[in-house]
Amino acid sequence: MTRVTSPERGRLSVEGSGKISVAPDIAIIQIGIVTESKEVDTAQTQNAQISNNVLSALNKIDISTNDIQTISYTIQPVYEFTEGTSVLTGYRVQHTLEITVRNLNNLGSVYEAVVAAGANIAENIRFDVSNREVIYQEALQQAMKNATEKAIMLGEQIGVNINNIPVKVTEISGTPPPRPFSLALASESISQAAPPIQSNKIDIEANVSAVFQY
Repeated sequence: MTRVTSPERGRLSVEGSGKISVAPDIAIIQIGIVTESKEVDTAQTQNAQISNNVLSALNKIDISTNDIQTISYTIQPVYEFTEGTSVLTGYRVQHTLEITVRNLNNLGSVYEAVVAAGANIAENIRFDVSNREVIYQEALQQAMKNATEKAIMLGEQIGVNINNIPVKVTEISGTPPPRPFSLALASESISQAAPPIQSNKIDIEANVSAVFQY
């Protein structure tokens, strides 16, 4: 008996992209407490006292403890260089906190509260959306639709009928978190109100690679 096999079906690979622009609804800021003293224990004690004051100030303006986390705590020796010789003069302790602000209208108040409580470093701020994953899934659907439309259009151009159900779909790495921008508060500006901070819309993107048969 002779078995007749059907010829192998052709395959077409395309990439699709989707993008959704949304207004941010949260801000993630980094603030720090730096203390220096000749004795390391003294620098640590001073730092702990100010850190507790900062946490208390944040609690008073309704920032949840779940939205505050320590991202670094460092102790460094401080040297003074004289005539080519380094002399240990003390120690610097830095405690850096990351704070999620869920009401952007309160952002300025948060800065005012932490610097009034003794924070002397404000390093980075980035804006984001609290439902990023939900929006990303929408962008992913757009990307899949875009890939399917591309495949059908290319099929028409080369004169074949594309099966619009892909045989393989690969998700390409999504949008990285928004890049933070720097914000510096000098020690002499502690008594001043924080400047108004504006944010632009955020683009959340998704990309897929899909294989279709014809």
